[in-house]
Amino acid sequence: MTELKRDLGVFSCTMLVAGNMIGIGIFITAGRIYQTLPHPPAILAAWIVGGLLSLAGGLVYAELSTRFPRAGGGFVYITQAFGPFLGFLAGFSSSLVTIPGTAAFLAIGVTKYAGIMDPVVAKTVAVASILLISFVNDRGVLKGAWLQDSFMVLKLALIFGLIFAGFIVGHGSFSNFGVSLESTRPFLYAFPLALIPVMYTYSGWDATVYVAGEVKDPARTLPFSLFFGCLLVMLIYLALACLYLYALPVNAEPFVTPENKSRIVTVASQALFGVTVGNVIGAMVAVSVIGCLSATILTGPRVIFAMARSGLLPQAAGEVNPNFATPSKAIWFHGIWACLLAVTGTFDQLLDYVTVPMVFFAAINGLSLIILRSKNASDPGAVPYKCFGYPVLPVLFILGMGWIVVNTAVQNPKDSLWGLAIVALGIPIYFILKKR
Repeated sequence: MTELKRDLGVFSCTMLVAGNMIGIGIFITAGRIYQTLPHPPAILAAWIVGGLLSLAGGLVYAELSTRFPRAGGGFVYITQAFGPFLGFLAGFSSSLVTIPGTAAFLAIGVTKYAGIMDPVVAKTVAVASILLISFVNDRGVLKGAWLQDSFMVLKLALIFGLIFAGFIVGHGSFSNFGVSLESTRPFLYAFPLALIPVMYTYSGWDATVYVAGEVKDPARTLPFSLFFGCLLVMLIYLALACLYLYALPVNAEPFVTPENKSRIVTVASQALFGVTVGNVIGAMVAVSVIGCLSATILTGPRVIFAMARSGLLPQAAGEVNPNFATPSKAIWFHGIWACLLAVTGTFDQLLDYVTVPMVFFAAINGLSLIILRSKNASDPGAVPYKCFGYPVLPVLFILGMGWIVVNTAVQNPKDSLWGLAIVALGIPIYFILKKR
């Protein structure tokens, strides 16, 4: 049977983590965060807490991925720790909810920042973007990585240029950091609700674990890429959050008007540099989002591939293209499902659809590390990386993720539980497949 090739090195893996994290979230979620938690110090604290949770998750996944350095990510770890049933639900969630939902969300985001107003044209462009990037990734993992690396370099150049120019020559004010509004919820409830879009924005910090079967020297490359990728993104997000506040106070129109809250970068750039430059930067953000879409399509099909190889999905999805050494059929299943979500879902629906299941299974993965440590379980010949701060760090990670899920389910049950309801559909599907 044709196998995947270990072609990905340290640079590509680090760029994959950072590229998968820096997508559209940091460019569109600020309005939603500021409406939920309209206090600058609390806003910055939310970005710090989200970054620390992601960094903790990266360290937890670093050990998990070096214990089991093969494609599949959380599906593999949860299966090893809890058995095939919960592992199937984790893989089902990644395959049908979090990763293709993220791809659909990003593809729609491209059209928003590209200024495409006609809904039919916007859906067409979103679908075409998913299919084109799926085609490139089907031609070989190095081609997919090259596309992702190229977009990531452009993305970092845009972000660093925006940050430095904004604070040096932009027309902002540090007095904006002292402007606050009354929150509609007590802080104890508002803070974890604000963490939902924050954690979506940080999502992707586990990117390289999905391609672990294609990574060179995984015991060294995976921990390095996860830690430094997460650290880089945390610093960038804090700088951008400060720039938004420097450009506009939290009571400014974009933060209180639904029509503008998803275009924060464009409006902030207009405030800093003028309307023309702001519009140009908005168009450049669309290019940046394509880079994150590329990273998502590179990682997502590997979960479907791993589940098929384990007998939990049709065998065809576990086949490797003999010409390009890629999980070709898994790539196209993922791409077509993401297209369907892009056509049928709205921007806000897809955000809620993705985030709560992602956070829930991240907590389960943290618990998996504790169980696998107690079993001393790993692949034969694997050289485990030891998670820094164990067991305190994994426990804090589990509690933090659990707090977000429970509070959101209580405060906003209709939207937050939609994705989990789709995951629950995997329960009868698992027993049907098992019976067959």
